[in-house]
Amino acid sequence: MRHLFIATALLGAITVAPVSAQAVEADFIGARAGTLGYGAEFGVKLSPHFTLRAIANGANFGYDDTSDDIRYDGDLKLASYGAQLDYRFSETGPLYLTAGVYKNDNKVVATGRANGTVIVGGVPLTDAQVGTLNGRATFDDIVPYLGIGARWPVGVVEINLEAGAYFQGRPRVTLTSDSVYADTPEVQTALETERQSLEDDIRDFKTYPVVELGLRYKF
Repeated sequence: MRHLFIATALLGAITVAPVSAQAVEADFIGARAGTLGYGAEFGVKLSPHFTLRAIANGANFGYDDTSDDIRYDGDLKLASYGAQLDYRFSETGPLYLTAGVYKNDNKVVATGRANGTVIVGGVPLTDAQVGTLNGRATFDDIVPYLGIGARWPVGVVEINLEAGAYFQGRPRVTLTSDSVYADTPEVQTALETERQSLEDDIRDFKTYPVVELGLRYKF
């Protein structure tokens, strides 16, 4: 919440900053790739120092992992869209600060299976008791972003490099089993222990590092 307040306040402050007498004009359209996935952006020049961008990102990345001897196959599904406002230190210099707000649909989905008897939270379970586990991790819906970047024009093309932090909040994990034993107290206790373990494993995703490389066409 604190990060959201900071980003929102910064966006509000620089949005009402004085704009030069020149008309607002399209600045660029471009493609980008990085830790938020692949994306597209459109920039509008508000003044010599301020640029407003509309951005959309997305990608799917498969992974596999093992927790408490249960093997998980899953996907990191990245999807976000929002706006960023850049402040350039110099009209002709490359460096800028940026703040943004995004609709965040990032999530992790996974399927887990045990191979034989496993120990979950000190409770021994057979593969039949575990069954097939379906896990899902979600994050905050509306999230702030803060970053710093540089842009280098080369004729009508511009290269952009940006790094920052995407504050998507503490992950919320759900875990269910299709086992016929899933409703028994023993299995329920073990599943809750496993759910908490998975949530702890991905807690670092609440602050997601961002590195993006972009190529733009200047209008």
